[in-house]
Amino acid sequence: MGSEIDDKKRRTDDGHHGHSHGYSDAHRTRSRLPVTVLTGYLGAGKTTLLNYILREQNDKKLAVIENEIGEVSIDDALVENKHQDMAEELVLLDNGCICCTVRGDLIQTLHKIGAKYVSGGAHLDGVLIELTGMADPAPVVQTFIVDDDVKRCFYVDNVVTLVDAKHAIEKLDESKGDPEKGTACAQIAFSSTVLLNKIDLVDGAHLDKVRMRIKELNAAAEIIPCQQSQAPMDKLFNVGAFNLEKVLDEQYMDEEEFRRFYQPKMDRSVSNVGVRCEGAVMMFAFQRFLDRYLSTEEQAKDFLRVKAVLNVAGSQDKFVLQCVHMLRNQGFTKPWAPGEKRENRIIFIGRAMQPRRQELTEGFKACLATQPLRFPVNTPIFAKVGAGDNDWMRGVVIAHWNECNAYRLRLEDGDEVHAPLDLDFFVKKA
Repeated sequence: MGSEIDDKKRRTDDGHHGHSHGYSDAHRTRSRLPVTVLTGYLGAGKTTLLNYILREQNDKKLAVIENEIGEVSIDDALVENKHQDMAEELVLLDNGCICCTVRGDLIQTLHKIGAKYVSGGAHLDGVLIELTGMADPAPVVQTFIVDDDVKRCFYVDNVVTLVDAKHAIEKLDESKGDPEKGTACAQIAFSSTVLLNKIDLVDGAHLDKVRMRIKELNAAAEIIPCQQSQAPMDKLFNVGAFNLEKVLDEQYMDEEEFRRFYQPKMDRSVSNVGVRCEGAVMMFAFQRFLDRYLSTEEQAKDFLRVKAVLNVAGSQDKFVLQCVHMLRNQGFTKPWAPGEKRENRIIFIGRAMQPRRQELTEGFKACLATQPLRFPVNTPIFAKVGAGDNDWMRGVVIAHWNECNAYRLRLEDGDEVHAPLDLDFFVKKA
């Protein structure tokens, strides 16, 4: 009669199924490899950054996957065997890293690297995937969520977008008919880290404008200024950007910053809408609210990312949500601290968000438990126990907001069930 939510943990990425590709069992003996996805429009400095990483990361062994159609961009000086054909599937670099050019299925490439890793044939500390300038990172990230064999061996640690400070505003202001404009916006909107490159070529006022535009697209991303694509390695690797705990740190901005970036703005192709409010969220209502936008690929295509930290009715723990299109990663994390303000924050990042601002805001606030429950404990009721019109059974209320459901009910046959919401559809007066 509804959905029961585990009060300690509920995540959509649990469970492992699918066919074996040679490492589905062996992965248990080795930890999963962190993956950094590198993106950015043409000319932003990705190739320079990639080669800088390969030179600087001397103590780390990376598998570099280049999702390129043309020539491989690894510097010749890094190739261990100068006569080795860079068109080969796997190329060993002289620093011990592996370069792989993907001209077909990324999943199959990951399976091969995973098999080498778990078998001991390749000592690796992580994976770096460089996308083409026109590539949307969302499908790549989804690969690590939907493919069980890939998920067993790898996890997305960071999505880094390189932005050319000098030409960023021009790129983002290009005509709406230009597909690259939408891609450049989507890359920033989807990223967890933005490298603001070539800052030596602009003045402070211009740099502030670029920062503002980035924040309008993605208020949660960390912006790191740099020159010649040289960024601190600890900002690129092992940052845990897609961990639920990380969202707790990202979302909590001060009053001025929140008001500044979430007030209504002009309608751009990609933007973010944020909602912040106090109150207790009804879990069942919130999941139905998400279903309206994220239940199918067609519905979810405009929602690049959704992030939230919520105060859920019936729980003393913070509920954290991250969505990549229709794929949800969600669960309860650490408890609210004594005296801490139990504030809900949710951010929708994607295409055509501004026209949906009122709809999203009102829809989320409708998930709040604003009224006291109708039936006190020990009240006799009728509980819905089936799909038919006559599928009702007598019972009694034994608890309020139990396991994130409005009521826990004991039926006359001794069974106990939940009513997820205080509606006559689920429970009514006896």
